[in-house]
Amino acid sequence: MATPVEPPADASVTAMHMVARNDVGQLASIVELIDAGGLVVDIAGSHPMSDLALVHRSSEAGQTRGKIILLA
Repeated sequence: MATPVEPPADASVTAMHMVARNDVGQLASIVELIDAGGLVVDIAGSHPMSDLALVHRSSEAGQTRGKIILLA
């Protein structure tokens, strides 16, 4: 489920509040698939959280393929 969030007025991004259900059994099944090579996650790159606006713009422009890891 996602709901809009109002970013600061000077921010050039849009924001959504994401809610996910963390099911322990489902997560364990995903780990098993990854360990067995049955699921491959394409990682596009990793960026510090301070690059969030840049990452968002790149994704919005279709310049990203795969998941992006944000580092705190």
